[in-house]
Amino acid sequence: MFEAGLRNVTFMHCDANQITSDRPFDAAVGRLILEFVPDPVVVLRSLSRLVRPGGVVAFHEVSHDPALALAAHLPLWAATVSLSRDILRRSGANTEMGPALHRIFQEAGLPAPNMHLEMLLGSDPDFTRWGYDVLCSLRPQIEQFNVSIETLGDFDSLPERLQAEVATANTVVPSIALVGAWSQKPI
Repeated sequence: MFEAGLRNVTFMHCDANQITSDRPFDAAVGRLILEFVPDPVVVLRSLSRLVRPGGVVAFHEVSHDPALALAAHLPLWAATVSLSRDILRRSGANTEMGPALHRIFQEAGLPAPNMHLEMLLGSDPDFTRWGYDVLCSLRPQIEQFNVSIETLGDFDSLPERLQAEVATANTVVPSIALVGAWSQKPI
């Protein structure tokens, strides 16, 4: 940050519940974090204590349900997204953390957050490949939980078959929805 001339900005890489500081933060921002912690209320409460009165707490988390609803007419796409969601759930992730932010902010002692949902749509091969790429990243969990991916057919040809399904339907497919929530710490 010093190369950019910013001397009032610092970044920390640590367990969110173990951050200490003798000076309050202007903001606490997290992206795709709370879905993976056992008690997001505790984490958010801990982080918000570090934020100065009037400061901002903002989080960006996932919601799989809108993607599944929009892709219901595409069997292979829906099966791919559904399998990813199921593996994440088995791993302990909350795949609907985004909509839960409304409740979690309030339970952590913050005002009800302002919220929005964002969902990219696409049809080109780079976009449709994300379903396959997510499953590749989940391969260790697939093996750990002994989950069959045979319902998807030949795994190596999955990217091409996903693209063909989208092209044949002459449609777009959704990414996973991202829900943004932010609130100001009371003064």
